[in-house]
Amino acid sequence: MKTRITELFGIQHPIIQGGMHYVGFAELAAAVSNAGGLGIITGLTQKTPDLLANKTQTDNKPQH
Repeated sequence: MKTRITELFGIQHPIIQGGMHYVGFAELAAAVSNAGGLGIITGLTQKTPDLLANKTQTDNKPQH
């Protein structure tokens, strides 16, 4: 399905994972992204800014 959202974010499906405190980790964001949606890491779920920076640098890139 092609929409303005899919074109804007370069995703296959117009599905955006909302920020979810306590569960919005990199693994969930990667799973959503790997399924063709837009996965989002919830910043406040990480205990420190260093952990957040580390999670954004891990190899959880979409595999599609």
